[in-house]
Amino acid sequence: MLRNVTFFLLAAALVLPATAQEHDNSAYLSAVSMDFSQASEKLSSLAEAIPEDYFDWRPAEGIFSVVEVLNHVSTANFRLAAVLGHKSDYEASATDTKEGALARLAASQAHVKELLDSMAEADLNSTIELYGMTMNHYGAVGAITAHTHEHLGQLIAYARSNGIAPPWSGG
Repeated sequence: MLRNVTFFLLAAALVLPATAQEHDNSAYLSAVSMDFSQASEKLSSLAEAIPEDYFDWRPAEGIFSVVEVLNHVSTANFRLAAVLGHKSDYEASATDTKEGALARLAASQAHVKELLDSMAEADLNSTIELYGMTMNHYGAVGAITAHTHEHLGQLIAYARSNGIAPPWSGG
C-alpha cells in the first residue's frame, strides 16, 4: 500500500508541474494582455483629456513634460516589443504636438497588444538581454505593463496638478 501511495505521489509530482506550467503560461499571457489594454486605454483617454496647451507642462525643470512622457512610453513600447522579436515599421519619431503624440502612442499600444496576443506560451521561458540583464519573456512582458502603469500614474499626478480629472474617475 505504501508503495502505491509513493508511486502515485511521485507520478503526480512529475506530471502536475508540467500541466500547471502550461496553464499558468496561458493565464499569465491573458492577464498581462488584459492589464496592458486597460492601463493603455486609461493612459490614452487621460492624454486625450489634457488640453494641448498643457502638453509642454512639467512639474519642475529637468522632469519630463506631458508630451515627453507620451513620447517616452511610445518609444519604450516599440523598443521592448522589438527586443521580444516583434519589430515595427512605424516611422513617426517623437513629436511635440498632441495629435502626433496621441497617434504614436496608439500605434505603439496596438503594436504591443499584437505582440501579447500572438506570443506563444512556450516563448515565455525564452531569455533575452534587456537593460544589461538576462531575463525571460515573463519578466519582459511584465516590464511593459509595469512601465505603462508607472507613467499612467505620472500623468494622473500631472493632470490633477493642473485641475484635470482623469475621465474614468468621475471627477
